[in-house]
Amino acid sequence: MKWPNYILEILETLNQKGFQAYLVGGCVRDQVLNIECHDYDITTDATPQQVLDLFHSSASCGMKHGTIIVQKETDVEITTFRKESNYTDHRHPDSVTFVQDLSQDLKRRDFTVNALAYNPQTGIIDLFHGLEDCQNKIIRTISDPNESFNEDALRMLRAFRFCAKLHFEMDEHTFQAINHHAQDIQYISKERIHEELTEILYYDPFQIEKMVDLLYPIIPELKESQQCTQNSIYHFTNVLHHSLLAISYLPEFDETLAYTLLFHDLGKPKAKTTKNGIDHFKKHPLYSMEIAKRLCEELKMTSYQKEVIPTLVYYHDDGFKKGMDSIYYFRIELGWNEKMMDDLITIRRCDLLAHSKKGQETLKQLDEFVLLYEQVKKSSIFNVKELDINGNDIISNTNLKGKQIKEALNACLKYCFYHPEQNKKELLLEYIGELWS
Repeated sequence: MKWPNYILEILETLNQKGFQAYLVGGCVRDQVLNIECHDYDITTDATPQQVLDLFHSSASCGMKHGTIIVQKETDVEITTFRKESNYTDHRHPDSVTFVQDLSQDLKRRDFTVNALAYNPQTGIIDLFHGLEDCQNKIIRTISDPNESFNEDALRMLRAFRFCAKLHFEMDEHTFQAINHHAQDIQYISKERIHEELTEILYYDPFQIEKMVDLLYPIIPELKESQQCTQNSIYHFTNVLHHSLLAISYLPEFDETLAYTLLFHDLGKPKAKTTKNGIDHFKKHPLYSMEIAKRLCEELKMTSYQKEVIPTLVYYHDDGFKKGMDSIYYFRIELGWNEKMMDDLITIRRCDLLAHSKKGQETLKQLDEFVLLYEQVKKSSIFNVKELDINGNDIISNTNLKGKQIKEALNACLKYCFYHPEQNKKELLLEYIGELWS
């Protein structure tokens, strides 16, 4: 195993002073799996104060729980061997006790693949068959999964995140225990749920299909969408799988767009009607927008996301069939900027790609709209500030007053959007004269 020199120097410094010291957790796991590692954690029998005394460039922000951060090329966490007491809040140990035994420290960790330790003198220490699980690509808890998740409910989300990130499968007993303890997700902060979900969407959105029972207390619509079939020539799968497939078509991961696609059809189960064996989902964008608003609030998303995601969800089904009028509606009537428009186009494309072959035929119409939009951006204007006329010009050359001035500017904007060659002061004054004659 190859490690950065500064990491080896830290281990050597501790060892030379008579302390045990091991690289531990994800960095060892990633080395075993030949994955590039950026974060390094070290565990030792040295007390936090002894670590502070040994390393001058260190900080004691986690000293209460035994963690010291040593500042090298990257921040390195050095934590004293410890064991933990009961978790009465299902998230944090009531107390932490420092110990001298590495095995007790490894035993408290979540999954076997994260309980590997390494020191250049000893090699890999594997007390819980973590190497075997790495080889077999399995995520399993160290202790009985029911006990593990009862202690710390966050481990349930972490299990799926590691499956997503490492492309591993979950041990069946571990999976069953998660579903059994699903209600305990209430003990996890909404911010942390949001953080874990985002990583899962980034690494493998299809993990969500296995998480519907765990997430049911927070997002019941995911399970309802999984159970919602779409008997239509435009679809080939259930609502949830369609949405996750749409996320997979994002040209590059964008958290806001990923959540938009996750939420965009959550209103379909409520909107579903069936006639002559064909399913219809009228008003589903409206229902989906209402759900998106709630979830953006509950998951503590940013102010930007709270505004943008429900809006994109509401308009995701717009086919841009009106060409220039569609551009005018979004860019001028709604006042969308270029990024918002581009994001809606991306959402629309990903959504269509996740349809059946028949549904994908609409992509041609979308491509034609995009070509038109690119041409319009080069010639048309989208803001009254781009007009060759302003309020003072209108006051000086017409009898219009008050609200009429704003109305005149907006009329000129619409006129010039469709006829950009008319954006000249004398022509616009003439146009205003005709309107108010």
